[in-house]
Amino acid sequence: MADNLEAQFAIETELLGLKLLPGQQESLLAAYAAMREMIALVGADHPMEAEPAHVFLPDAGKERRA
Repeated sequence: MADNLEAQFAIETELLGLKLLPGQQESLLAAYAAMREMIALVGADHPMEAEPAHVFLPDAGKERRA
């Protein structure tokens, strides 16, 4: 399970385009694991495998550059 969690964290971090600073990965992975555990216990309004919200939002940076 831990390997799957770490793999999912890596995939979502890459999809979001996050550049983690040294030492951030461990703390963010722990927070991510806690969040996934809470959602498993309490539930969510949407499945976690749903498309991330950023896929549907326009790139705000493009508007600023124009």
